[in-house]
Amino acid sequence: GIDSPYPFMLTLGQDQTQRILDQRLEQLGVTIERGVEILNLDQHAYGVELATRRVGEQLDQTLQAAWVVGCDGAHSVVRRHLEAAFDGDDYGQDWLMAEVDIDWQIERERFHVFSYTPAPMVAFPLPGDRWRVFMPQVPNRAGERQAPEIGEIQRIAATRGPAKMRLANPTLLAAFRCYRRQTAVMRRGRLLVAGDAAHIHSPAGGQGMNTGLHDAANLAWKLALVVGGAPAALLDTYQDERVPIAAGVLEFTHNLVRIFSVTSPSKRWLRDRLLPIAMSVPAAERRYTTRLSQISHTYRGGPLAPASRRSRRKSIAPGDRLPSVSGLVGGGKPLSTLDLLGSTTHTLLVLSGRGNHQQAVQKTIARIARFNGNVQIVPVLATDATQRAPAITDATRHAQAITDPHLRAHRRYHALRGALLLVRPDGYLARRAPLSRPDIPEQYLHQLTAWRGEAEKPSRGGGEDPVPAPEQGDKRWNKQGADDERVDQDAGGPLGAVEGELLARHSRREVRVIQTFLDDLASAIAKHRPQTVATQQQAGNSQSGAAPTRATRHRRAG
Repeated sequence: GIDSPYPFMLTLGQDQTQRILDQRLEQLGVTIERGVEILNLDQHAYGVELATRRVGEQLDQTLQAAWVVGCDGAHSVVRRHLEAAFDGDDYGQDWLMAEVDIDWQIERERFHVFSYTPAPMVAFPLPGDRWRVFMPQVPNRAGERQAPEIGEIQRIAATRGPAKMRLANPTLLAAFRCYRRQTAVMRRGRLLVAGDAAHIHSPAGGQGMNTGLHDAANLAWKLALVVGGAPAALLDTYQDERVPIAAGVLEFTHNLVRIFSVTSPSKRWLRDRLLPIAMSVPAAERRYTTRLSQISHTYRGGPLAPASRRSRRKSIAPGDRLPSVSGLVGGGKPLSTLDLLGSTTHTLLVLSGRGNHQQAVQKTIARIARFNGNVQIVPVLATDATQRAPAITDATRHAQAITDPHLRAHRRYHALRGALLLVRPDGYLARRAPLSRPDIPEQYLHQLTAWRGEAEKPSRGGGEDPVPAPEQGDKRWNKQGADDERVDQDAGGPLGAVEGELLARHSRREVRVIQTFLDDLASAIAKHRPQTVATQQQAGNSQSGAAPTRATRHRRAG
């Protein structure tokens, strides 16, 4: 299953997603001004001047901002002011999308792919018995961009899906051109871009919105530190970490398009028969859903996640998303490790390990507590340390002890001897160290909050930043890499576990045919995974535009 407290994927209507985000911003006291366009941007050493105009009015307004993050879509004004190329191409066809009621008898716990014709139709269940339907537009009407009418969607659906299906009550009708483009520049000075302003791709796999949210999660905590006085060069790591992720998403979605857009009758026949077999194998389904849910992305080897000579399989290393582990107890309530993380600060998980490590735990807490405001400290005590919780808690006001009565977290994180796990606000591991080495997370925190650097290579701010940028191998950022207990995830080959399960049910000749197909499928899942890859929200795995864990492919007999 998916390594998350929410081991499923969820589709949600765009109107509902927007309402949830709007309500949260309102709770935070943020006012959204709609219908305002940017006429011009003028960047200087201490901020950005924006010339704006409200739609329908003639009066221009000038605004001053310390930083500008362009989340303004594929035609981003901010990206144009970065003078950054938006490289790529389009798929040469338009797509239609509708959120509707559908009168049919079909399972709602799956998404459905209808491949009766060379142009498929895909239907995703939404809450409230509604569906989101995607279909490529045939023939291609490249010059038209207006939204379709429900009658047109109905006519196309009748030829590609069940003949008697009826669509009604649309809340969203859209036509769009499918592109595959990306910029390699996500920051210049005080201008940054995120989401569709930085990368666009096929809707296949429902990766778009979450990729943009992961951009925001990666950038938000760094920008907050910079606003609070940290070096502006820290923002260079946003681009270094996110550009490879976006490239991987573009490759992944492109391969999905290739798989589901096969026009050759023989290849369609092979796909329609082998894909269900492949996805019936738990190892293959697990690899696919983990990639689809974006929790397998990692920042290993990047500027904030040092490489290391030490390696251990099946565990986590700096740059990896912290896996969710349940079964913890705090204040008499059940908790997961994701419940312990701060959304705006780093979190130091002090895993006590089995044995008498009370003194080491208390020394670590006292040492790291001086970073109060920039890190929260959470002791996680093994079962045999439960009775020492009051003493450890009383040793500092900066920590509330959590118990791990079944050692689930200690085992999952390979910390039975104790460990220090420093986790970033976006849920990714920043540093890992033995209990005896609190200097490792301490140095990282010092670099984030106090480092100013000598006169070296300037950051990518075009000369505006008062501090230099840490380079990829800059020892000020990662010199403790060799000391970290660096571990590697069990990446495994795409066919290892899958082959064993297939041989239990099929002949070796059949397995060879299936493996040939899986090679193509694996290229969409793992082969093109970038060396440094991305973030999953701490809240788990709720995706707009994604799909339930399982899929059903429909084809006509013969």
